[in-house]
Amino acid sequence: MSGSTLQKAIEQVTKATEEDKNGNYPEALRLYQNGVDYFLHSIKYEAQGAKSKESIRAKCMSYLERAEEIKKFLANGGPKKAKASAEGGPSKKKSSKRDILPKIDLIGV
Repeated sequence: MSGSTLQKAIEQVTKATEEDKNGNYPEALRLYQNGVDYFLHSIKYEAQGAKSKESIRAKCMSYLERAEEIKKFLANGGPKKAKASAEGGPSKKKSSKRDILPKIDLIGV
């Protein structure tokens, strides 16, 4: 499983960022979590230098932070609640998919 775990992690977070951009937050959350699991497995079991491990850890932190933002957003009603307020709730401002959940700068691996 040498390089395949790292490659799988990269594939997972790449898909996660795509789903995140498209507003499919439940799937993005699942993919971010899977990607981080693969990255951690890679750090633990694959031979890499200290610099490489630190770089992967930093990326994991960014992906975990984004996953936590999505998790909180979904726990608070997700896009349904944001859509309801846009359609006539307290705020009269129309919201787009972009306004529903703040985006982060997506980090490449």
